[in-house]
Order: sequence, then C-alpha cells, then structure tokens
Amino acid sequence: MTEPQEATGEARKGPSPFALLGAAQFLSQFGDSIFMIVFIWLLLDLTGSKSVTGFAAMISYLPALLFGVLAGFLVDRWNRRRVMAAADAARGFLLLAGGVLYATGLLTAPVLTAIAFLCATAAVLFNPARDSILPELVSAERLVTANAWIQTSQQAAYFAGPLAVGVVIQQWGVGATFPASVLLYGGSLAMIVAMGNVGRAHRGEAAPARAYDDFREGLSAIARDKTLLLLLAYTALDNLFIMGPAIVGNAVMVRETLHGDAGMYALVEATYGLGWGVGTILVGRFARRVPHGILLLIGITLDGFTYVPLFWCRSLPYLLFVSLIHSMVIPLITVPRSTILQRIVPRERLGRVFALQNVVVVGMTALSAGLAGVVLEKIDAPALFGVIGLAAGAIGLLGFTSRRLRDL
Repeated sequence: MTEPQEATGEARKGPSPFALLGAAQFLSQFGDSIFMIVFIWLLLDLTGSKSVTGFAAMISYLPALLFGVLAGFLVDRWNRRRVMAAADAARGFLLLAGGVLYATGLLTAPVLTAIAFLCATAAVLFNPARDSILPELVSAERLVTANAWIQTSQQAAYFAGPLAVGVVIQQWGVGATFPASVLLYGGSLAMIVAMGNVGRAHRGEAAPARAYDDFREGLSAIARDKTLLLLLAYTALDNLFIMGPAIVGNAVMVRETLHGDAGMYALVEATYGLGWGVGTILVGRFARRVPHGILLLIGITLDGFTYVPLFWCRSLPYLLFVSLIHSMVIPLITVPRSTILQRIVPRERLGRVFALQNVVVVGMTALSAGLAGVVLEKIDAPALFGVIGLAAGAIGLLGFTSRRLRDL
C-alpha cells in the first residue's frame, strides 16, 4: 500500500502533512493504549474490587456520550489541527500529574478515575478532528487508501501497547508507564505542530452567525439525511451485537472455557490488534474498486459469521486463529464507513457527524458489554459467540436488501 498523494500539488520539503498526521495518530493511540491497560491494573491494585474497577472503567466511556455531539460542533468551528494539538497537550499534562502523584504515594482510585475521564474527554475532541482534517490532506480518490493508512497506524499502536506495557513494567515498574505515555503524547504534539497551516474551520459563508443557530442547523441537517441515519443505524446494530462479546466474552472465554490467565488474555487482545492492522492494509490495497456500500455490508456480514466458529472453541491456538480472522474483517467496516462519511457529508459538518458516529459506537459498546455480562450468567462464552455470530451475520445480509446502502 503506497502513501496517498496530497490533495494539493504543491511541492513540500520534508514529510507531508498526511505522513505527519499518521505519525501523530500512532503516537497518540500508543499513549492511549498504554494508559488504559495501566488504568485497569492500578484500579485493581488500589481498590481490590472488581465491581469498583468495572464502574470506574464505565466512567471512562462517559465523555463520548456526554460531550460527543458538542465536541463535533466545536471541531467544525475551530482549527482542527489546533484541537488535536490541545488534546495531546492536555493528556500529556494529566499523565505527568498522575505520574508525580503515583511516585509520591498520593494517587488514589478516585483521582486516577478523574484522570481517565479527562483524558477520554480530550480524545473526544482529538478523534473527530483527525477524521475531519483528512479530506484537506489527500485527494478525494485517495480517501480509501488514506483512511486505511490512518487506521493501520491506530491498530499498530493497539498491538504495540500491550507488548510495551509488559516490557516497561518488567524493567522499571508500573510508575514508568506514566512518563512513557507523556513522551508519546509529546511526540504526537510535535508531529501535529509540524503539519503547518492546515485544519481550518469550514463554517461556510451562509452559516448562521450565532453559535446556537449553527449547532441547531447542523443537527437538523443530519436528522434530514436519510442515508446518513441509515448508516448510523447499521453502525449501532453492528456494535450492539459484536462489541459485548468482544470485550466481555473474550475474557470469560479465556478464564472459564480455557482456564487461562491474564497473560493469555493479553495475547488474544494483541492478536486482535495484529489482525486489524493486516486487514486494514489489505483493504487499502485491494478494495478501492469495490463500491463502498457493498464493501461495508460484506464487512458487517462477516463480522458476525466469523464469530460462529468460536462455538467450538476449546483451545488457545483455535481462539487465536479465529480471533485473527475475525479482526481482519473489521476494516471492511471501518475504512469504507469513514470514506462514505467524508464523501457524502459537507466539510462544514464533518466534525459533528464523526462525533455522532463516535457517540453511537461508544453508546452501543457500553450497552452491548452490559448485556453480554447478563447473558453470560445464563450461558457459556462459546454459546454466546455462536448465537450472536449468527444474528449479527443475518443483520448484515438484511442490509443487502437496501438499495440506499448498496449504492453508497
């Protein structure tokens, strides 16, 4: 997969803004992945309670639900590069403070949870700004490849995060993960600053003068777009079926079906990151000629059916193999979906739409995880994967009956 060309034909010395964006994405997500692993570990250490740890983890989802739509509105009105830079600076500062508190023995579970909440709030701004700035950096015909590049860097970071945490803790202890994350956010900030004068706001000459009117007009336009609403509805359904088993089901599978430990679970999660990254590269290289709507529906269908083989899972190699295949399918959803949104949504509303998509994904993920936990009290993990896989695959097949989705 070759790097996408920039949208402008101007010569530029040094790395292109798009290359710098990819590097910033990798470093920022690397910092996120390290902190989230340590966040859960430290909560268990500080509280000794699984229920308190679960509640604190749930709180880390709240910023996307509470501030997601507002964040998209702000991204559309502010310079998107500066929004990303401010988000990285804020997360770096928060983890620097967390590291100092940990080193001095003053870090408590409530303080750590507050740090996680504020870091997630910064991410709510960073992510839609990143997705919204992309059409400025590459030509329209290269958006599929560009989205694949960006998502590849994201998955590479999620794969590297668990591996890096193990090395850092073994060599220098848990406290060393705080400065490690600070350095990663600082590197991302440097890449963003080096991008230059990009990421301007796209308000449009006819945009209302008052912020409230602009906010209301943007939401009304989204509500009137039947294609967009249908796309978001299918995103919601896919995440409702899939994400709970992915988050809760995998852990229960390792713990109760395979009688494994946390190291085995980390290996499964790393396999997801590896497969997602490989799948993204393949989608970016070979899928540009397939209609985006068809590609998306194929992805949703396979996202479900590739869970079904886990019904017969009784060994770690089997789980790793199926997890690898399943995770390679995920980019068939995420890459064309981002490309479709960047193509059908006016630039002055892209921030709001990507933020709304994030609200849908996070909301359904939280609901799905809760439902999966309840269901797993009644049936075992292999049965959950088998039933959910069939249902989710059927949802994908149903989507092929919609000409609106097929023609995207």
